[in-house]
Amino acid sequence: MKYLSKKLIILEKIKSKHIEEGWLDWLNEEQNIKQLNNPVKKYTKKKLIKYLKDLKKNKDLMFAVRLKETNEYIGNIKINHIDHIHKTCGYGRLLGSKNHKGKKYGLLMLYKICEYAFEKLKMNKIFTPVFCDNYNSLSSNIEFGMKVSGHFKQHFKKKNEFKDVYYFELTKEEFKKIKDKFK
Repeated sequence: MKYLSKKLIILEKIKSKHIEEGWLDWLNEEQNIKQLNNPVKKYTKKKLIKYLKDLKKNKDLMFAVRLKETNEYIGNIKINHIDHIHKTCGYGRLLGSKNHKGKKYGLLMLYKICEYAFEKLKMNKIFTPVFCDNYNSLSSNIEFGMKVSGHFKQHFKKKNEFKDVYYFELTKEEFKKIKDKFK
C-alpha cells in the first residue's frame, strides 16, 4: 500500500439530514444490499430514523464521511458493540458513492475508524464480520492490515441463504505499525 493522506476525508456525526443526502439511496442499491449484514430488503426514511434512535440507545457511534476538499458526502462509518471493560468494539463502513469506489477511500475510512476507536475510545481491539463473497471488503481489510481471526460457516442469513463470514480484527499495537502508511 502506498502512502495515503488521512486528511482527504473528514467525519461528522451522522444525522437525519444525511438520509436525504445519499444514505437512503445507497442502502437501496442492489450491490450494497448484497454486502450489508442487515437483513432489511428495502430501506425507507422512517426505518433510518428509527435506526438513528437505536444507535443512540445502543450507545453505538456513527459518522458521515465527507471529502475534505469538496465537502461531498461519500459514506458512513460505525463503531458498535463497544465494550469498555474488555476494550473491544466492532465496526462497519459503507462507501456509498459509486463515483468514489476503487479510489482507496475505504482504506481511509478504515483508518478513521481505527484512529477513533484506539485514540479516542481507548479500545485495545477492533473487529468486523465480512461476507465471504464481499471481495472488495475482504481485500480492503487485508490491504489495510487487518487479520482474519475466524471463518464462521453459514453464520448470517441473507435472502433465505446462510452465508459464510470471515471475522477480521486489529489490535491497538498492530494499528501503531499501520499508522505510518497514512500521512
